[in-house]
Amino acid sequence: MKNKFSNKIAVKLTMYFAAVLLTFSLIMGGLFYQYFKQHNIDVTKKEMNLRAVKIAEVISADLDWLQGRYGERISQSRFIKSLDNAMQEIVWVVDSERNLNMNLDVVRRFHERSGRHHERMQRQLPKDPQDAYEKLPKHIKANVEKAFKGESFLLEDYNFVLEDTMLTVGVPVIDKHTGVVKAVVMLHSPVQGTKDAVWAGLRILFYSMLAALVLVFILSTVLSLRFTKPLNLMKEIAMRLADKDYKARCNIKQNDEIGELANTLDILSERLQLADEESQKLEKLRREFIANISHELRTPVTVIRGSLEALRDGVITEAEEVQEYHEQMLSESVFLQRLINDLLDLSRLQNMDFPIEKEPLNLCDVVQDAVRSSRRLGLEKDIEIDLSSDTDLYVLNGDYGRLRQMLLVFLHNSIKFSDEGGKIEVSLLKDKLAIKDYGCGIKAEDIPHAFDRFYKARNEKNKSGSGLGLAIAKQIALRHDMTLDLESEQGKYTKITVNLPPKEKVE
Repeated sequence: MKNKFSNKIAVKLTMYFAAVLLTFSLIMGGLFYQYFKQHNIDVTKKEMNLRAVKIAEVISADLDWLQGRYGERISQSRFIKSLDNAMQEIVWVVDSERNLNMNLDVVRRFHERSGRHHERMQRQLPKDPQDAYEKLPKHIKANVEKAFKGESFLLEDYNFVLEDTMLTVGVPVIDKHTGVVKAVVMLHSPVQGTKDAVWAGLRILFYSMLAALVLVFILSTVLSLRFTKPLNLMKEIAMRLADKDYKARCNIKQNDEIGELANTLDILSERLQLADEESQKLEKLRREFIANISHELRTPVTVIRGSLEALRDGVITEAEEVQEYHEQMLSESVFLQRLINDLLDLSRLQNMDFPIEKEPLNLCDVVQDAVRSSRRLGLEKDIEIDLSSDTDLYVLNGDYGRLRQMLLVFLHNSIKFSDEGGKIEVSLLKDKLAIKDYGCGIKAEDIPHAFDRFYKARNEKNKSGSGLGLAIAKQIALRHDMTLDLESEQGKYTKITVNLPPKEKVE
């Protein structure tokens, strides 16, 4: 599966790169062909014109000597006939008598080089200079006549003598004494030679592009494989995450979009791992909660049922014992009612959508009310509760009843775990509210779990506790933006500190 995925991306990228390069090659090849062809023709024409002018100047310089020996038929001179061999080009000269010098040996050699050497061409060759001129096409004759009037010309046309498409440049030879045109020099060059140069350039371009395609194929394959490697790894990690392996990580360090995607996937893995751990923790708490509530409910229900069965079956008949059983059932039902009420309170407080009735209040009044109520409970154990405060007014936005409930939980626990004749200190200093008792204390290993649901110190003083009081108090504190700190040393003291929110401004 991995190789299949990788190959798909690699092949696509390679094909994209190859298609782009091929398109570019075709466009550049077409532009190159048009530009280079025209440029080569223009350069050839320019060079031919320069050479034709040079030849005309040479003939013009020797014109006196040529006319002195050959008269107006200067095209018949050996000098003119040897220009083809001297220039290594096809040079024709038409004199004023309209005699065309044509080196037939040069024409034959041109036919042989072109692969056109046969008897028909040999029969078409001109018999003499006048016949040669007469065999010229009409439009070439017309241009020659213009040249005798002093105009140069340049043609690209099929030459019936040379049996090929030729570039022809015509330049007049002017008598420097009289200014009269005495001859016309025609310089020929096959167009095929220009085309061959263009095709040679195209071949070079084609081989270069072919080499570039091979190089692009290799590089694109390597690069695409490197590109797909992290993608394959991320796909594998995603599959592991789908199989709930939340410890899987990409660990890809790249400063690009792929690196950002891999980093995002790693963040997702971390959050899924945390969520899974939290889910497992909640599931553990749920199971513990079910176990605890089952245990807490089983005891009073068992006692009530046992007492009722004993009364129904007439096992207990004595009036005093019957009364004792009734009191025991009432006590257990009261415990059940308190447990159910505590569970309802805890459930409501943990539900953030459940509103509590907040309003501006003086926390000092709440503390005094809770201390006053607890002092009556403390009289049974002769416990003294001292209250100290550095202010008579601490206004905050809260629910009076819930805050009083929280303080009563702390105070009742302090009374429960204090010895007879003990002392409890309640202090409100700045933004700290502290309740300290000097009772049995809490074991160090139990302190982190003190605010958990159904946490109960296993001792003789806590037989009647439900284990929900401190959990309810913690939820009340959280709903009022307060935090709780617990300090304790076994056998010496226990201190709960409520960190209060800032005071509300009083207008």
